[in-house]
Amino acid sequence: MMSAIIKDHMLRNLALFLLLAAPAAAQEPVLHGTDSNDLTLGGELLFRGEFRDNANQATGLGGSTDAFLTRASVGLDFDVHRYFGGYMEFFAAVEASGETDTQDLQQLYLDFEQLFGDYDLRVGRMQFDLGDGRIVSSNPWLLDRNSFDGLQLGTDVGRWDLNLWHTKSANGPSDMLNDNFSGIWMETALDEHEDLELFILRRARGNLDFEEYTLGLRWAGETRNGLNWNLFGAFQDGRDAGLEVLAYAFAATVKKKLDYGHGIGAEFALAQGNDSKASDRKRFDPVYIDQHKYNGRADVVAFSNLIDLSVFYWLDWNERWSFHTDLHDFSRQSDSDSVYLGSSVTAVAPASTSAGIGRELDIYCEGVLSESLTLDFGGAIFSPQASLPHDEEQLWLYLQFVLNF
Repeated sequence: MMSAIIKDHMLRNLALFLLLAAPAAAQEPVLHGTDSNDLTLGGELLFRGEFRDNANQATGLGGSTDAFLTRASVGLDFDVHRYFGGYMEFFAAVEASGETDTQDLQQLYLDFEQLFGDYDLRVGRMQFDLGDGRIVSSNPWLLDRNSFDGLQLGTDVGRWDLNLWHTKSANGPSDMLNDNFSGIWMETALDEHEDLELFILRRARGNLDFEEYTLGLRWAGETRNGLNWNLFGAFQDGRDAGLEVLAYAFAATVKKKLDYGHGIGAEFALAQGNDSKASDRKRFDPVYIDQHKYNGRADVVAFSNLIDLSVFYWLDWNERWSFHTDLHDFSRQSDSDSVYLGSSVTAVAPASTSAGIGRELDIYCEGVLSESLTLDFGGAIFSPQASLPHDEEQLWLYLQFVLNF
């Protein structure tokens, strides 16, 4: 049950953001003179309820948890001049079950277009959502999303879009260990059906002996008969607490839309784990992956020392509703390494020499109730295997509303 104190605090936060956002929907761009000064207010209200039975897969102690989560945000997008603009976003989040309450500035940046010839500059607090979210994401499912303070430079080099940045963590899981995050991201359209992305990422953590480089690519496209494919590969180098880092990960995904709204797909994803040598780290660290989008919507396993074989089925019933069923089979890539669970990549000693971690069945529905209101509901059953300390299935159910205005 939600305590009265938490409930009152949550209501005060929601009331504040509703008062701020109420005029946002009616706000129209303001024009002055020959140059346009556009101010656009907007916001989001997110409500989610979750329930888990046999929630603790790490200890095998069972138990159930329930949570009611709320996130409210208000953003201001401003274009002062054709060469100058920016964005500001505040958010408040409440998780009633854990009695957590967070308010912060999520984003505040200025954009200078064509500042140095063909170069664009962004300065301030910003989010990164790159590629398909398998390597870098703001992690929108979380109440406290990733954001960073720093600068980003963008330009075109031939047919390539190029972005370079140097930042320091500000919000979200990235800020748990004071990450410094830098990178180079390049993307191009090889033709009208194929896209290629290349990236080099660097992470360092406060005063810790940690410096990690991730190099990789994503190549995606569609064949003439409508088969969508996506190939991802990454290699990590660097040092971690005196250990040399040398790790890799890759994934291959195919999806095909069929007649009458049906669709099928399959994926093979692998993230390397440590071997028996204690002098290096061969475990792949998933950087800022969109945890909820990959490796099961129940967020039980992490993309580290993992092999994920999955198949997908979906039905686009109409323009507003789609139904999905995903089946995952999880196992350890290395029998010498731990099982890694959750978005925090928590290591759990394996209960046996077996590689099997578990199987997960996800069933969920995504719908559009109105132009501004979306609904997402469903659940998952996770069936543990011998690598985990017990054989009790986990049941996860959720219901989420998101209102954008």
